[in-house]
Amino acid sequence: MRVRWQLLVLVAALLACAGLAQTQPGHAVLSSVGLYETPANYTELAFSDPGHLPGILKNPNDSIKVSFTIHNVSGDSRSYKWSIVLANSGKDQVAANGTALSSAQGQTAVTRSVKTYCVNSRLQVTVRLTNPVESISFWMTCPLAAGKQAKK
Repeated sequence: MRVRWQLLVLVAALLACAGLAQTQPGHAVLSSVGLYETPANYTELAFSDPGHLPGILKNPNDSIKVSFTIHNVSGDSRSYKWSIVLANSGKDQVAANGTALSSAQGQTAVTRSVKTYCVNSRLQVTVRLTNPVESISFWMTCPLAAGKQAKK
């Protein structure tokens, strides 16, 4: 009978320690002895459907849809400032911008229609975040360049 009580007390103590380890003070104790590491916090930025990004503009001033996702891999909700920037002939133009809120471990999708402009052979479309500083981009062939390539 005594062995059962000792086993029961041991199991209760282990459960209490396991419960304490899940709290903020428990994390501090475990961290001080090297048994706990704070989870990584980072942001993932990606095009929503990269396989269907436009490659060739039909007209120099077409509107295109730019869709991207922001994945907040952290324990807190975050607000992200974003912009869609068009670059052509060495000139950058902000085509759209805004703010997106993402919950902890959440993902937010953004879709904007932006009007393009082409004065050269290629147009770069870039999605930028300001904090953290991240960007993704793709290139499009302008219609004049597409016509020149087809004649060759």
